[in-house]
Amino acid sequence: MKLTSPIDFIETNHLIINKKYSTLMEQIGFDSFDSIYDHSSGDVIKKIKDKAVMRLEFQHENIKHAFYLKRHDVKFAALARLLSPFASRLRFSQGRLEFENICSFRNCKFPTVVPVAAGEKFVRIFWAKSFLITEDFSPFVSLEELLVKQPQLFMGPDGQNRKEILLNSIARLAREMHRQGFNHLDFNATHILLHYDNESSVPKIALFDFQRVDKRKFFRFRWKIKSLARLNYSLPHEIFSEKDRMDLFLFYLNKKRLRSFDRLQWLWVKRKTARIKHHTDKILAKREAVNK
Repeated sequence: MKLTSPIDFIETNHLIINKKYSTLMEQIGFDSFDSIYDHSSGDVIKKIKDKAVMRLEFQHENIKHAFYLKRHDVKFAALARLLSPFASRLRFSQGRLEFENICSFRNCKFPTVVPVAAGEKFVRIFWAKSFLITEDFSPFVSLEELLVKQPQLFMGPDGQNRKEILLNSIARLAREMHRQGFNHLDFNATHILLHYDNESSVPKIALFDFQRVDKRKFFRFRWKIKSLARLNYSLPHEIFSEKDRMDLFLFYLNKKRLRSFDRLQWLWVKRKTARIKHHTDKILAKREAVNK
């Protein structure tokens, strides 16, 4: 499946399933909400607060399939429950919301991970739980992981050229995403996926983690400030210079040099980056104090 192909899905029994995977899901026993949500055999990738992510592998008809299952614990959803008789497609869960956000991005030709299925179910009158399944995104890796494991790719003259192409590609993706009315609220090196074919210096790019997507037009003028600040903070200083960061901003604006108003916006991006750093440092300090 292409990274930008629209998703054709079906809904049944608390599930929403990508049609391409409907037969496979049934044959591996993932045919109900509980059979998926309660699945326990797999590698735990992340466990934070009310969310857990597991990597699952299945062998079916001599083909190995790998999925990521993101499971959301029970959440209070009274308002959605009360309004559901008046809006049959009302979302009351993070799993369903993320599946639909991915579909919306793909409908506008933005590259994403492949959504396999999602489910949402009330467990008590006003409480709901949910999940999302996506296909393993290999050979893509996150930009964050690539920078940690292969920083040499962006060193020296060849690395500088590769870095400029990368920053230009990411900036154009962000600009077009905002132009079409989407703001990925976790737009950073962790959630940008890359793959370089053979010796190519031009990466294929995709996005993942679509729980938080803003579509409110009223705040659109702030989107580039916050998105570029988040990305700016996530790029390590030992690899990306101040010139690289300025280039990223220029690429987003599609300009060769900054004008007066652009410079004000650039200062705004840097101030927002500093606030993100201050906030993150405080959170990490609290966690360190608790773990002592």
